Amino acid sequence: MKKHGRVCGSRCLGPMTFLQEVKGQSVTICQDGHLASRDASCNMHGLVFISRPVKVNEKISVCIEGASSAGALRIGFTNHRPNANLIPPTAIPHLIETPGYCVVPVPAEVCQPGARITFWLNHAKYALIQGTDGKTYYMTAKRLVNLNEPLYVFLDLFGSTSAVHLLGSRKGDRTSCPDPGQSSSGETKVKDQGLNKNLLSFRNNVQSDTRRLSREEPPSQTSVAPSCFTQPESTQEPDQTKHMQTTTKKDLKRIPRSSMEEMDVTSLLREFQRDLSPSAFHVVVCQKRLLKSAIDALSNSNFSWTKTPHIEFVGELAFDSGGPRREFFRLLMMEVQSSLGIFEGKPGHLFFTYDQRALQQRKYEQAGKLVAWSIIHGGPGLKALDPCLYQLMCGQEVQLMEFDWHLIPDTDVQGKVQKILSCRTSAHLRTLQKELGDWICECGFPGIYGPKISIQDIPVVYSYIVRHYIYLRVSNMISQFTEGLNSYGRLWDMVKANWIDFLPIFINMNEPISRASFRALFQINWSTEGTKKRQEEEETIYYWELLLKMMEDKKTELHFEELLTFITATDEIPALGFPQKPSINFYQPEGRGCRLPYASTCMMGLFLPRGVKSQAELNTMLLRAVRDSAGFGKA
Repeated sequence: MKKHGRVCGSRCLGPMTFLQEVKGQSVTICQDGHLASRDASCNMHGLVFISRPVKVNEKISVCIEGASSAGALRIGFTNHRPNANLIPPTAIPHLIETPGYCVVPVPAEVCQPGARITFWLNHAKYALIQGTDGKTYYMTAKRLVNLNEPLYVFLDLFGSTSAVHLLGSRKGDRTSCPDPGQSSSGETKVKDQGLNKNLLSFRNNVQSDTRRLSREEPPSQTSVAPSCFTQPESTQEPDQTKHMQTTTKKDLKRIPRSSMEEMDVTSLLREFQRDLSPSAFHVVVCQKRLLKSAIDALSNSNFSWTKTPHIEFVGELAFDSGGPRREFFRLLMMEVQSSLGIFEGKPGHLFFTYDQRALQQRKYEQAGKLVAWSIIHGGPGLKALDPCLYQLMCGQEVQLMEFDWHLIPDTDVQGKVQKILSCRTSAHLRTLQKELGDWICECGFPGIYGPKISIQDIPVVYSYIVRHYIYLRVSNMISQFTEGLNSYGRLWDMVKANWIDFLPIFINMNEPISRASFRALFQINWSTEGTKKRQEEEETIYYWELLLKMMEDKKTELHFEELLTFITATDEIPALGFPQKPSINFYQPEGRGCRLPYASTCMMGLFLPRGVKSQAELNTMLLRAVRDSAGFGKA
């Protein structure tokens, strides 16, 4: 066994077994932790956990070993460490309403005896399940708290499913350590079974449900998890339980198959970048006219989509080794949202304006090109569209009956839809026809005057009005915007075909950076062990860790996002990750005065003074350094 504890090398995902210490009272684990079986005389107490946290998009495969007929396996994801003292008798209904848990019922037709099932969670918080025949299902992980936190997996061997064999996992070209009890030929078989790939185009509802980086931590039997699911079995009435299960199954949607190979958004973008050239395209940027600088660059005769933009901010002495480019695209996406005049609405819920002049000036196309330029060169996406609008743009069917009318930017339209929603009686409906009937017809619902219209149709009327206002009314503007996105390599066509994977690129997923994921970003460049410098560096890192805890507990004005911006020039972890790990370095403080911590955004390095005496001192120094920073090349 190597130092990293992985049988097959540091590139493998690590060992994967069932957790012996935390399991339902009817479960037995054998075959070196790869086979979990439940006493068939009892349909409950069949929960079993996987021994380590998994990564987002890590595809786990199991084989149904024991099932008398079509089974009833449940698969779950949680941010809470497995706890032997907090194991409910069943996942449904006990965990289905518990924050921090996502429970997915596997369709009965998928749980046939001998069937191989592959499942995973993607960056858009969708749990996906693929059966032996390649049919794939998905469900929104609505209650999962944070993809930046450790992600644990559990199975509930329920009903006729009494035994499951854990085959292993795969993420891209990396796999988990093979089952030590199998022969080499068996290992190859395990890697191949149940890990088939079909790129999926998805459909149906999603609300704003990427980040990456889950920090691996060992399970604990003493860590705290919510106790709200530790209710006795009898507290849930049979009809309630049945309703809960039915509701959950309705949430599970079938995905139509695609001819392309299945890939996550990172793999899709890397494939998309294959044709990029190392040749540089120099862009001179005036920060006060950043949007104009970007538009001028696109219209330059020397512009090429494939050339790497090298950014030079006017008045700043910094060679672009990545930092200025990240800062440029971050600021540019903010400018596209606020300064082009083509978007309106609340942050995170932007809609397209209906502006014929802007359409004639092809501003919507400009915006699409600027977003595409940022995405293909490792910058952020728009991350601001309303989730319902994004789905409609991708050709998905969206239920708009529960759309929040407060998000509509036009106050006049808000007033009208309020009148529609306030209809409670036939008299109200007749008044609505008299006052707003013609307007509703113009919005595409002439049925408002139909002889069979009734109060029960009001939610449908409302959904048609919303669809008209946010999508159909501005369809020409949207078309021009997507034309701009398609200017290089038909980017928008790829987005539409993989719309769930691209959710974090176009809408705000509201995923804060956690302390665990922030810590995992950095490598520390230490001095030689045993030296005085090393001792002082260890003191500094001790107070650095305490400061991160203060940030997590919101006991300082400093935030993870602004500190990340200070170090890397971006306030989020890019879809393609950073080109190299950001680093923490050290400098010797001067005898007189106080040199503040500083950063190099090109090398993505933070420099801290050796021998810091307290977390309060480090907090004050970093807060001042971050808030007083004024551009590239300035320490």
